[in-house]
Amino acid sequence: RTVPPAPPGEGAAMRRALLRDPLAWQVTLFMGLQSLHFYAVSAWTPTVFVAAGRSPAQAGLLLSLAGIVGLVFSATVPSLAMRRRRQSGLVGALCGFYVAGYAGLILAPGTASALWMVLLGVAQGSMIAMGLLLITLRSPDTAHTAELSAMAQGVGYTLAALGPSGLGALHDLAGGWTVPLVVMTVLVVPTALLGIGA
Repeated sequence: RTVPPAPPGEGAAMRRALLRDPLAWQVTLFMGLQSLHFYAVSAWTPTVFVAAGRSPAQAGLLLSLAGIVGLVFSATVPSLAMRRRRQSGLVGALCGFYVAGYAGLILAPGTASALWMVLLGVAQGSMIAMGLLLITLRSPDTAHTAELSAMAQGVGYTLAALGPSGLGALHDLAGGWTVPLVVMTVLVVPTALLGIGA
């Protein structure tokens, strides 16, 4: 209540500056890609497991396992990240969980399914926490945090919305889940590079 309102036009100037800032775009695109992974995995892994011979109930439980693991890691990773002077190594390591989980789904979806979902759950929970944390860590004050958050989540979630439909379209074109999961694995590379940059 004691903070004076921003002068007229200051918010618009800040938004224009953010649109020209490479760091703001790295944060934004990292937020978008990590969310794309989350939504694509959440939408389609039960179907991947059913195609591999699991029942729909088992497939749903496996997805729930990833969600529970993700909750734990989304609550613990920010405190770990904030203790580090740089977060780039942590982001790179966390992206490795996506690669390992996707590799398991590609090579052996019907075997060790719970392990693949634990790996994906670690990645999902950690990466959303890192995306939100980077918005705060890369902002000098609350006004910048609000503007960067609007940019990162507005653009990021728009990009993320392409994940489920894009993965479904790839499945229809390829006639199976291998090609879409390989594409998701390849998408970990720009996710990691943007996260390391951010």
